[in-house]
Amino acid sequence: MPLLLAVFTGLALPRCVPPGLVEARTADPRGNHGSALSVGPYLVRTAPGEMAVVFKAATAQPPVVEWWLPERADDRRVPQGALNRVIAEEHVDQWVAILKQLPLGRLIAYRVRSSVGAAGPFTFKAGVHRGTRFRFAAFGDTRTGHSVHRAVIDAVAKERVDFLLHTGDMVERGGLESEWDLFFQIERPLLVGTPIFPAIGNHDLSPRDIYGEVFLSDVWADSLGYYYQDWGDLRLLVVDAGIECRQGCTQSYFARRALAEGAARGMLLAISVHYPPYSSGAHGSYLSLRRALDDLIRRYGVELVLAGHDHNYERTKPIHGTYYVVTAAAGAPVRPVHKQPFSAVVRTEAHYTLVDVEPTRMTLRAVNLQGDTFDEVVILPVPPRGAP
Repeated sequence: MPLLLAVFTGLALPRCVPPGLVEARTADPRGNHGSALSVGPYLVRTAPGEMAVVFKAATAQPPVVEWWLPERADDRRVPQGALNRVIAEEHVDQWVAILKQLPLGRLIAYRVRSSVGAAGPFTFKAGVHRGTRFRFAAFGDTRTGHSVHRAVIDAVAKERVDFLLHTGDMVERGGLESEWDLFFQIERPLLVGTPIFPAIGNHDLSPRDIYGEVFLSDVWADSLGYYYQDWGDLRLLVVDAGIECRQGCTQSYFARRALAEGAARGMLLAISVHYPPYSSGAHGSYLSLRRALDDLIRRYGVELVLAGHDHNYERTKPIHGTYYVVTAAAGAPVRPVHKQPFSAVVRTEAHYTLVDVEPTRMTLRAVNLQGDTFDEVVILPVPPRGAP
């Protein structure tokens, strides 16, 4: 379990369902546009084997989330007999139910029941065992281009990914709750069955910290914008680029420990951060961030760095074995990008990135909205150079 993470234990498993709940309607497995829920449900992984189901519904009576293990991936029937039930609790202005003791590698089905309506069943995975091949998607800078954002979500929802990595700038103005509501409404066809791992972008920030509220950072990440998640053979470290961080700061210490532990366990290592350490785009490379991360990346053998901020696609040539990718054109206006000596592939168009993870390699593909793969590379393990 990640360092510095607080486990939220305030949700109980009731023995019975409160009266007055509306039966769930059968829905499209990747979304329920007829749901009575105004936002969600969407998934936030709070710990290995735990998943938070988050949603908004105009009801004073606590909704219930029921979950079970279907026999087949295409089986949408709610089984007769005992179900696992969690009563949702209020968290700011949303409902949260944390499902616990979930098996890894199994498809898990759930539905939401409330007095004003229902949603589901939907399915997801809480993780996979090491040695298991899996796929995740990455994109960023969704912001204001809602039609492009919807097209990206529709495409990624067909790719059978285990989780989504968003490289930041999810919304245009992070202090407006309505923009976050729209973000989750657009992403609902994907996020009902795919947990999201967000990297905080500059547009996501606000004194209200709505970002922290919607992603439950106080519940599972000690209210921080940096954390790590393990999924199979991959350790993903998410960095908060908005924190001025040199060697010796708290985030640097956290990152060092996370990467050292992952390297010692023989895991593949990836970093997600909003500002790109290497970029040929309009904003260019963030040299201070590059300096802050360079020693860690080289010392512990990080294979892949995924960034946002520049509204284009770019993959570098391997730099000491590490590939740096900017994937940030999923709604924000695209901008010109011109190759630099470190560039391998650059592209100015809306896109998303897929990464297939195997125990000893990753395969990265960049896909446009016409379904064309315009970049593909096999990423091999980078040997760590040892602890300081």
